[in-house]
This record gives sequence, structure tokens and C-alpha cells, in this order.
Amino acid sequence: MGTYGLKGAIQAWDMGKLTTEQAIGQILLLLTELHERITALEKEARAQTKRTPPPPTTPPPQIAA
Repeated sequence: MGTYGLKGAIQAWDMGKLTTEQAIGQILLLLTELHERITALEKEARAQTKRTPPPPTTPPPQIAA
């Protein structure tokens, strides 16, 4: 059996097409997929931060006396 989307799993469970255990299994599969995607995004964001040099600092403007 493939995975349903979140709404699909809830609808299938609500219509009696999935048992409670099957619905929980589907939701756990979706949660696992989301966790993997978030972990990959966080890893890429950290790598991007390391690659991006900080912006140059500019000295404050000089005020004529």
C-alpha cells in the first residue's frame, strides 16, 4: 500500500477504508518523510551560512568639526 497524503489518510480513516492502526501507520510514514526533509533543509541552511561571507563593515561617517 502506498502512502496517502495527510488529508487522504484522515479521509480514508473517516470513511472506514483504513483501520485506526493503518491511519496511524500512514501518519507515521508522513511524519518520517517530513522529518527527513526538514533535516536536509537545516543541513543545507547551515552549509549555506558557512559559505556566505559576512557583509563588509563600513566605518561610521565622519562628522566635520
